[in-house]
Amino acid sequence: MAISIPERDSTVEKPPCPDHLREDIDVCDIQLSYSILLGRLTKLGFAVLLVIFFLYLFGILDDYVPKQLLPHYWSHPLNQYLRMTEVTTGWSWLGGLHFGDFLILLPLAFLASITAICLLSITLKFFRGREPLQGILAILEIIVLVVAASGLLKVGGH
Repeated sequence: MAISIPERDSTVEKPPCPDHLREDIDVCDIQLSYSILLGRLTKLGFAVLLVIFFLYLFGILDDYVPKQLLPHYWSHPLNQYLRMTEVTTGWSWLGGLHFGDFLILLPLAFLASITAICLLSITLKFFRGREPLQGILAILEIIVLVVAASGLLKVGGH
């Protein structure tokens, strides 16, 4: 049994796109710009993560918590682990970036911020393309992401 795919109706109006719509693919330049940047930054973040992990794993970077003691600490609840290792929570990890087990958090934070970076990169394009509502929504999304990452809002049981 053959499955037939309906032809696209060329009379159906495409959603507005602030920049030129590429003829060869059905995405606008803003979407393409966002996705290219997303791909590049993700690859960069992952590469840096791997490099730092191997530097930490092979002992080139010093440890805050010795690797040979980790299995012992992992068997304890988080609060006990934090107390035993004297690790603090929140943004205090930035003060320990000279240790490999803290430095590994830097590319993770970068990877978590890629969405905001990509949104920031296309915001001006929305305004140039006479799509101010899209630009304002992108700015609001960036604000929400930054506030959520800052830890200013303490919501829930975490």
